[in-house]
Amino acid sequence: MRISKTRSGSLAIMLLLSGCGGDLARSPRPLLSAPFAYLSLAACRAYASNIVECQLEYGSQFGRQRLGPVQETGRTIGRGANRYQVTSCYSFPRIQKELPNFVCRIYDARSGADAGSVLIKGGTAVRLARILGDREQIQYRWMPDKWSRLRD
Repeated sequence: MRISKTRSGSLAIMLLLSGCGGDLARSPRPLLSAPFAYLSLAACRAYASNIVECQLEYGSQFGRQRLGPVQETGRTIGRGANRYQVTSCYSFPRIQKELPNFVCRIYDARSGADAGSVLIKGGTAVRLARILGDREQIQYRWMPDKWSRLRD
């Protein structure tokens, strides 16, 4: 009886210690809610003069849709990782009210390390706004300015 108590006691200590070791390792990123779970930056390429261009993608491993390019200057994105996960986006002040701008937080999909943020603008931002449910962008249709002096 005494031997079984020591074995079960040592087994309990081993289980306890093995559970503690897991907390010391880097914990994985929390699961993201939709639509951010499906937004990522992929196919990053570095160009001369310190410009990095990535493709903003939406979808799962079963099918992805490219929303457009995202360019950054003077940043370290695209150097080590080929894919980044978008964790959140917030609207950035607009010059033209009808064209949105977003700043999105990203992290390295492999290592889980924070990779900073990227500015998303132009057509890519319009397509992202529609995915995020921006009513203004869903209803917006480009119309030529009737007061413009430029005519086709």
